[in-house]
Amino acid sequence: MRIIINDFIQESDADDELKSPDLSDRLDSASFTITLDSSQTFDSIGVGNTDATSITINGDVITLDSVQRDRNGLYLLSASQTTDTLVITHNGTYIGRFACGLHRLIGTSPQIEMGRRSTYQPRRTASGNVIEGAGGISYRVFSFDIRYKITSEIYSDYEAAYDTQIAKGFPFFLMFDKQEHRFPYERAYAQGPIDSIFETSINSFRYSIRLLFEEAF
Repeated sequence: MRIIINDFIQESDADDELKSPDLSDRLDSASFTITLDSSQTFDSIGVGNTDATSITINGDVITLDSVQRDRNGLYLLSASQTTDTLVITHNGTYIGRFACGLHRLIGTSPQIEMGRRSTYQPRRTASGNVIEGAGGISYRVFSFDIRYKITSEIYSDYEAAYDTQIAKGFPFFLMFDKQEHRFPYERAYAQGPIDSIFETSINSFRYSIRLLFEEAF
């Protein structure tokens, strides 16, 4: 599993629509420039809710997933960049949240849990009739068991992002290219647990954790 834990865009002059965790907040522009609070090294971006099929960031062209379900999520740059200025263009008309950061590749145990949930509330009458629920949505959920793979580097990202992003419920940008032979999704924009306990360090700084992600929009 690849994940951007610490989103550098949150500490920048980006438009509020690009920082908002709510993907319905979108910037109706095909080009914009973002200045980070300091020079940062990043190797991936997070893309949420866009009609674009490609994005260019400082000259690096990234092709977005053609499957709409998998378009929101993490994308790798062709090479890492170190800069405080991001010049971004895309071939669509709008984009929701945008992130950049150093992604972390975290190995997971073979056991993966996945499924669907819904906020619809159907009603069953006294006579046994079912009245369909209205006004809800359905979404994906998935859980990963991570054993002794949380290194000091990964935990440092967690510490840096916790107060300003994770504790506020910001969803993560994810990519599942390493699980493609046993997992039906390529990418996701999903909220993880706000309160987390890292367990069972062994002889080195390597902790375990179980993560449940719920797709966000």
